[in-house]
Amino acid sequence: MDEFDNVSGTQRMTLRIPNSISNVLKKEADKRDLPLNALITKILFKNVSYDMQINTLPAVTVSDVLFSRIIDKLDVNDLEEIAKEGPDIIKKIFAIQGIEYTLKEVMDKHFVIMGKYCGWYSFNNTGSGKAHRLVFETQLGTKWIDFLMLYVTNILESLKITINAKLVHENVAIFKFTT
Repeated sequence: MDEFDNVSGTQRMTLRIPNSISNVLKKEADKRDLPLNALITKILFKNVSYDMQINTLPAVTVSDVLFSRIIDKLDVNDLEEIAKEGPDIIKKIFAIQGIEYTLKEVMDKHFVIMGKYCGWYSFNNTGSGKAHRLVFETQLGTKWIDFLMLYVTNILESLKITINAKLVHENVAIFKFTT
C-alpha cells in the first residue's frame, strides 16, 4: 500500500489544460480504454510516486535496450560490487524521506516502485503471513537476472533475513524466506 492509498475519497478540481495536452490525453485514454479522469489520475500518481520515491537522489533514465547492453558488458565481479551498494542507496533514500528501513517498507516503497515505474521487473510477494515468496520477472536479459539476484540478496541480508531458497528460471527470480 502506497502512502497515497491512505487518503480516502476524492476531491473535485478544476484545471486549465492547454488544448494540445488535452487532445493527447483524450487520445491516450481512448487507446487504453480508460476514462479521461482515470488516465490523468494514473499519470499524476506515477509522477508523484516517481519524484518522491525514485528521484529523491539524482537518477538517470535510459532505455531498457541500452541499460541491458551496459549490464551485459559487466563481468560477475562488477555485478557483485555494484549490487553490494543497493542497501546503502535504499537506506539513504529512505533516510531522506523519513521511511524506516524494514522489509515491508522495502517491498512497498522500493521493490514495487522500481518495478512499476522504472521497468526493472514486475514484482510480487506471493507469500502469506510470515512466509514470503518474492517473485521478480524481467525481460532485460540473463546478466540482468544475475544482477537482480545479487541485488535482492544483498538487500534481504542487510535486513537480517535468512533466505531459505533462491531460484532462477529463465527470466524469473524467486526468493523464499520466513520472518
